[in-house]
Order: sequence, then C-alpha cells, then structure tokens
Amino acid sequence: MHTESGVVMSTTAELPRIGVVIPYFQRQAGLLHRALSSICAQEYRPVQVVVVDDGSPRAADEEITATLRNALPGLTLIRQANQGVAAARNTALDALGEEVTAIAFLDSDDYWDPAHLRNAAVALSRGADFYFANLRIEGTTTDWFRKRAPHELLNNLRPVPEAPGIMQWASSVAGLLVGKGMVVTSGVVFRRALMPQVRFPRTLRGVAGEDVLVWWALLARSSAIMYSPEPTVTYGTGGVGIWQHASFGSVEGFVRIADEVRWKRQVLNDYPFSQGERRLLQERLAEHREDALVSAVHLLRRRQQNTLREIMYLWRDDPVCAAAWCVALPKLLYSQLRRASVMSGPPEASESEGKD
Repeated sequence: MHTESGVVMSTTAELPRIGVVIPYFQRQAGLLHRALSSICAQEYRPVQVVVVDDGSPRAADEEITATLRNALPGLTLIRQANQGVAAARNTALDALGEEVTAIAFLDSDDYWDPAHLRNAAVALSRGADFYFANLRIEGTTTDWFRKRAPHELLNNLRPVPEAPGIMQWASSVAGLLVGKGMVVTSGVVFRRALMPQVRFPRTLRGVAGEDVLVWWALLARSSAIMYSPEPTVTYGTGGVGIWQHASFGSVEGFVRIADEVRWKRQVLNDYPFSQGERRLLQERLAEHREDALVSAVHLLRRRQQNTLREIMYLWRDDPVCAAAWCVALPKLLYSQLRRASVMSGPPEASESEGKD
C-alpha cells in the first residue's frame, strides 16, 4: 500500500489525474471564489481546473484572486460570449489537457467538502468508471439520497473492498435516473477513457436534461458505478441557475417541461429497459404532457409573449403531445370552470331573506 495526496491505494491501483469543469455565469459576488476555495481545500488535488466565463454579468476575473491562482497552478480561465451552460461545459472539456484521466464537474454556485475528490479517487482506483456523491442543500441539513431514494442508496447494497464508505451500485442505470434524479452534476466524476469525446447536447436548449443525457451515455458504458452516501457536495441556492426562472407560470417553466419530454423520449428510444422501468418512464412522460397543457393554458390566458412559439416547438418535436392535448383539454377546461363556479358560489342571503 502507499499514500498519495492523502489517499490510500493499493500498489497496483492507478491514481486518477482529475480535471475539473466549471461553467460560470453569476451576478452575486463571492460564489466562484467559494467554489474554487473548496477545490483548494481538497484532500486529493486535481491536476487542472477549467473555468469558462460564459459572458457572465460578474466577470470571473473579479473572483479569481492571486492566492487562488497560486494555490491552483492548473487553473485555466476561458472567456466566451454567452451560449448557455451546455456550451460552456463543452468549451471546458475541449480545454482539458491530455494528462487528465478523470473529469469532475462543479457548478459555480456549488462547493465541495474536502473529502469529495478523495472519495472519487478511491472509487476510481478501485475500478469505478463513474462515481457520484450525495449532497446537501445550502442552508439546510437535507440529505439528497435520503430525500430521493433512502432504500436504494442508503442501505449498504455492495460495499467496495478496501474503500471505506464507498458503495457499488448493483441495480440498473434506469434505477438511478428515472424519476428520482439521484445523480447531480456537481457530484459526478468519471473516467475519461469511458467516453473521450463526451459533449453536452445543445438540442435541449440548456434548460433541463442536457446533463441527464450525458449521464445516460456514460452510465450505459460503465462496468462499475460507485457512490458515496456521505454528502460531500453542497448545492448552492443563491446563484443564477438554470432552474431559477423556470417556475410554473413562466415561459421558461414551459420550456423546461418540454425539455423533460424530449430527453425522456430520447432515452426510451436509445436504451434498454425492463418492462417495469419502461412503464414508469412512460407514466412520467404522460405526467409531463399534462403539466405542459396546464402551463400552456395558464400562459395563453395571461398572453405571455412567445407562448404560441413554444407550444408549436413542443408539438413538432412530440406529436403525441398534441394528440394527448386534444383529449385532455376539454376535461381541463371543464374542471377549471367548475372550480371557478364553486369558488364564486351563490350570493350570500341578506338578513331578511329566508325568514318568515
């Protein structure tokens, strides 16, 4: 056995040389500095960190101090016009050096505990192709695995020998990704040789699902998937994220639902599923189509700009959605009319009415 960067490995294990990808678009001061500082504090250091300033309102230069540059000699900063998070990650992937053998992702408003890359290095040195970590929500004690899937992820399904705290995923890829969203971008580290030309698709318009499609592609190629139940990632809540303005009642929220429909249809066509998994994914698709209809009616009533364009985009991409709406729309309008009628109710009787 020997120790390197605080990680105990067997003499036959190959230590991963990790490169970190950070897309950056923020307005709030201090977020990128916090993310980079968490990398400086890692018990197992990366060999390269690539920050892509994607036309950020607050320039990355303002966040990267001389102290950070000295602490991270492999730090690379790239500036580009705003193209979205998928394009920013792709630019960073293109900039990784040949010495990098494993890739980690960190969104600029998230940050890591010191053990994060150490745990990933242990997992990869024990044969993992794909590693992911548990997380907590900033300002809370929320345990993501416990919230999403406590039985599957917090019970010791298959401990990894000579890797305390690391578990091996023993079920299907669909069990990780269908419906539960247990793999979060800032917790992912994977072996680069698994998919040397991995890139994030831009067909989903950068609102939802471009990362999930990449996880599907990587996980389907992985011979061993490992994870840590210990939360070593903190999910930031104060920055500009792709979900921030994608709430119900906004056009961005409608686009997010359309992207959910698209990526689920794509994986149904591209990957094998058990009968139960396929049925579950189809149920999720049906739910998204219903959500899209409710959102569309809401937006049309409020005459939100670009609503018709987004509806036509969804229908062209998913004709089944248009057919489903033809059946569901009369029922939806009828239920909404009845609800409005019940809420308004008959006028209250005066004190003299109804008396002898």
